[in-house]
Amino acid sequence: MSDQAIAVIFFVAIIALTLGITIWAARQNKDTSSHYVAGGNIKGWQNGLAISGDYLSAASFLGIAGSIALTGFSGFYLSIGFLVAYLVVLLLVAEPMRNMGKY
Repeated sequence: MSDQAIAVIFFVAIIALTLGITIWAARQNKDTSSHYVAGGNIKGWQNGLAISGDYLSAASFLGIAGSIALTGFSGFYLSIGFLVAYLVVLLLVAEPMRNMGKY
């Protein structure tokens, strides 16, 4: 079997798995609250991991590395901006939303 055929098989398998998880999760949701805020059952550390996973993605790291590679040390300032923005999201957005009790 060629490398291209194996790649296509893995791609189709990942798509099928993703769609299967999506269909299963859609059946678990009863209303919009259970979809958007997981029925209020998410703990603080789980929400922190979700925010970190969204923000500290591979795209961020690759973008910073590319910026440093292209512009030198001044590209490093971009990484400082990412860190400051991450703290702003955690302290000024995520915590007050959680304390409202609605999310």
